[in-house]
Amino acid sequence: MNTPDYQTVPVSCPNCGNRFASPVMTIIDARRNPEAKAMFLSGRMNIAACPQCGHAGMLSTPLVYHDPDNELLFTYMPAELDLPETEQQRVIGDLTNQVMSTLPPEERKGYLLRPRSFLRIEGMVEAILQADGITPEMLEAQRARTDLLDRLLRATSEDARRVIAEENDEQLDYEFFQILTLNIELAQADGEDEVVRQLLGLRTELLDWTTTGQQVGAREDAIRELGSELTREGLLEKLVTAYQAGDDTKVETMIAVGRPAIDYVFYQQLTSRIEAAEEEGNESAADGLRALRERVLEVTAQVDAEVKRATEEAGQLLREILESDDLEAATRARMGQIDDLFLSALALNLQAAEQTGRTDEAGRLQQVGDIVMSLLQESQPAEIRFINRLLTTDYPEGTKALLEENKELLDDRMMELMQLVHDDLEQTGRTEIAERLDEIQKQAAAIRD
Repeated sequence: MNTPDYQTVPVSCPNCGNRFASPVMTIIDARRNPEAKAMFLSGRMNIAACPQCGHAGMLSTPLVYHDPDNELLFTYMPAELDLPETEQQRVIGDLTNQVMSTLPPEERKGYLLRPRSFLRIEGMVEAILQADGITPEMLEAQRARTDLLDRLLRATSEDARRVIAEENDEQLDYEFFQILTLNIELAQADGEDEVVRQLLGLRTELLDWTTTGQQVGAREDAIRELGSELTREGLLEKLVTAYQAGDDTKVETMIAVGRPAIDYVFYQQLTSRIEAAEEEGNESAADGLRALRERVLEVTAQVDAEVKRATEEAGQLLREILESDDLEAATRARMGQIDDLFLSALALNLQAAEQTGRTDEAGRLQQVGDIVMSLLQESQPAEIRFINRLLTTDYPEGTKALLEENKELLDDRMMELMQLVHDDLEQTGRTEIAERLDEIQKQAAAIRD
């Protein structure tokens, strides 16, 4: 992992104005260190406690942001530092020179000579987001959703939260639930257990109180109902039941999740049920099954088109990484775009290269795969990495030995985190892994006692 660009610089406490020296990140390189960019945009960078008043928060410090892909060089000098103009120019000049020194000659372009300066951090954040394709209207909508989340969290009672939710039902959309989920993940990563519980409790309430929440809940219920061992017969039975109940959200979700089981044999079975209903003279049931067949055809066509588009994008992303001179830097810069489809494209290309004797290409593909796995592990909190190790270790002897070797880790926080992971696995239909973790939890509880 790249070492963050930390320097000891003069900073100013936003609470009491006390000036002191602190190690802070002063250079953000979006390509080389996308994690730093994400921390900056989420307001989690350069957090420290003032030695005079004890206030903990984001420090006021000089900052340079560099995004070579979008040809951006931004600078920020806090006014509260009250540095002389010559000192400001020296500090910013040193930082921008450091940026330029890390670039190969062919990437030293004209934009580096025209850095854009900002008087407010908020202005720099907005400019970064706009360069990423996020419009002012989108930013305003994002702020509104964040403010709404804050209002809900500050509400002093369940009744007050419910009133706020009902008055803002239209604003509590999928994007809002994504923001809520992101805040839960950030709090989990930072070990803020009380915040996690508060956010999870709010999410549970909103699933019941809001239109979108009920749709999200229906999708989660549909995934759980399908289970981990999906068969054509079981899928068809559940689809018929959901369709007859008029639950189109559940029908759509089940079709999307169960797409691999929807093949020629599945349609044969559905046709057989239609014919059986016709033979019994039950035209109403036959019409309903025909309508279900049309809905299945419609949704599978949409799913297939989306998968094709996403697969093509994953293939293009893989090609861009392979064509770069620095595989690790290229992979790191695109980690936010890497998903299961990318990994599938990587595996298929690696298999084809190995089978056809293209050893050089196979080697680079294997290297990309190793880098991705390393970065994925890198980005996880230590506790999550430990739980993943447990889930990939032989049970029960291997997991018991691993737990005993790391007994000091089995505190209340670890046990709570195991339960959170277990609940998430159950909610997303991965019941087999959830059951395995449940057994490991029992082992852990016995060892710590």
